[in-house]
Amino acid sequence: MKQESGVGVVSVVVASYNHAGFLPRRMDSLLGQTYPNTEILVIDDCSPDNSVDVLRSYEGQPSVRLLVRDKNGGWVAVSNQGVELTTGEFVLFANCDDDCDARMIERLVDAMRQHPSAGIAFCRSLMVDEDGTVLGDDFSIREDAFRARCSGDVLLPGSEASRFLMHSCVIPNLSAALIRRDCFDTVGYLSSEYKVCCDWDLFFRIAARYDVAYVAEPLNYFRQHRSTIRSVTKDRVVFEEYFRLLLGQVRTLELTSFERMRYRTHVMYLWAVHVLSPSANGVSNIPYHLKRIVQLDPLALVFAIPGGVLRLAELMFKAPRKLIGLLGTR
Repeated sequence: MKQESGVGVVSVVVASYNHAGFLPRRMDSLLGQTYPNTEILVIDDCSPDNSVDVLRSYEGQPSVRLLVRDKNGGWVAVSNQGVELTTGEFVLFANCDDDCDARMIERLVDAMRQHPSAGIAFCRSLMVDEDGTVLGDDFSIREDAFRARCSGDVLLPGSEASRFLMHSCVIPNLSAALIRRDCFDTVGYLSSEYKVCCDWDLFFRIAARYDVAYVAEPLNYFRQHRSTIRSVTKDRVVFEEYFRLLLGQVRTLELTSFERMRYRTHVMYLWAVHVLSPSANGVSNIPYHLKRIVQLDPLALVFAIPGGVLRLAELMFKAPRKLIGLLGTR
């Protein structure tokens, strides 16, 4: 259902489920935004904890609307419902366990205004623990090419953004990304075919049609804890989604032969990361993942050896530093 856009309005969609302890920070950070033109729709998805009680205390705020579902639908369905029920020119999926700097929405809207061809504007994220202590930032772990290109605010052509997305999900979570509403009419909504990678999949689809604006300032606080969707999803599912998404993009994107080789090698490197992880899960998952890769892109298996060699070399490079660290603790 297409809604009439409210020009200048940012529709903030909060899909709430079982994170009552994080909700005050989430809601206070949204209500404290310096950008005034927001509508905040919170949809609680049958939380078993006291999330609804916490959210009721915000119902008196003029910009806040609370919807309590009577049947659990899951994060993707609830987020898409939020898009349907709001009307703003821009949409922000604000995860209920994250929070943000008071200037985040203002800075992202400014980037959208500056770059009308952008379908997404996203900012750098700080990784924080359950208490809000900063653990690091997502920028420092990106590939060298991304860090060189995005050392300051920049507009990435969609084709360039897609290549960065092939290496890693450079938009670390949806809470950091403002999306132009028109994108949903053009490329569709979040896909229920993915449990962990539905945002990554959406970013690829938007980058195929729009440019992507980057704000270099860390304004989003991406919370790390034991009950995130990624944390509670088994590696078997997570890596199958990685393979399905990335090998699908290898077939879809307009890439050179060298780039197809490079990205297939990278996907095989990711598989090696899983297989050579300290847990035995990667080894036990080999038959399942091998079958899926054969179904998805059998040519990728040609690059299993270089991908595995890359991972082994990486482990051998890191081993002396780990040993020195262990000896230093004795």
